Amino acid sequence: MSAPLTPRDCDLRDFQFMPLDCARLRDSDLAAACSGDEFRSAVLLWCASWHQLPAASLPDDDVVLSQLAGYGRVVKEWKKVKAGAMRGWIKCNDGRLYHPVVA
Repeated sequence: MSAPLTPRDCDLRDFQFMPLDCARLRDSDLAAACSGDEFRSAVLLWCASWHQLPAASLPDDDVVLSQLAGYGRVVKEWKKVKAGAMRGWIKCNDGRLYHPVVA
C-alpha cells in the first residue's frame, strides 16, 4: 500500500469550492463507462472527500460511503454502484481511500 496522498493535517473544510477540470471530467473513463448513478455517486464522493480529514480521503467503510454517496443507510443499493463510483480511489497505508485527481 502506498502512503496517503495528502498530509495528515490537510484540512480544506474552510474552502467551500473545489476546483473542477470540466474537460477532464467530461472526457474521462468515468463519464464514458459508468452508469448515471455511478457517476453521480462518484462526484458526490469527490465533494465529500474535499472536507474530510485529511482532505481528498474517505473512510473505507460501506455504511459511511453509502451515506456520502447519496444512498443513506441503504447499503445494499450503494454496493450496486460502488465499483463504478469508486473508480480511481486507492487504499493507502493509513486505512483511508484517496483519489489521486482530487488529491
